[in-house]
Amino acid sequence: MKWFLVALVGCGLLVFYVSRSRQESSQQAPEQTDIGQTAESLGQELTGQVIEHSVLRKWNPNNDFRGLGLEIMVSEDATEDQLVELIKTLAAASDHVNIRVYSSEAAYREEQSQSYGEAYQRGYLLFYVKNFSGNGPFDGFNEIRWMQQVGNLPHKLGEKVEF
Repeated sequence: MKWFLVALVGCGLLVFYVSRSRQESSQQAPEQTDIGQTAESLGQELTGQVIEHSVLRKWNPNNDFRGLGLEIMVSEDATEDQLVELIKTLAAASDHVNIRVYSSEAAYREEQSQSYGEAYQRGYLLFYVKNFSGNGPFDGFNEIRWMQQVGNLPHKLGEKVEF
């Protein structure tokens, strides 16, 4: 009986330690990545139809280790169809995804500093949210929200594309 209790307590401590270490690792600050890092270097398998992009920042939304949070930069010439295909490809493997897409580093920097000037208005293209995790903000959402105010896609401003 004594060995049984010792084994039970030992297993309980092991489970506690593993769950605590997972929780601590998911609560770390968002990972800052090199501007030149692509989704391929993050382990994403992309088709030949997906436009080139650079990852500006990667994190786990709501500290969900299975989630995917990205801020990415694409060419100013990216079309609506190319952007939708990119989002679909990047978001396919996760149930909890937040992606912001910019066409310039200046727009990204203005958003980070909360100074929403001309670069931001021209270069912040879209926000994508998908949350099928069953909790957290935007639960049940799977949509693109178009954000560009000046440039190639201002006619889309405020529109939502639901998947």
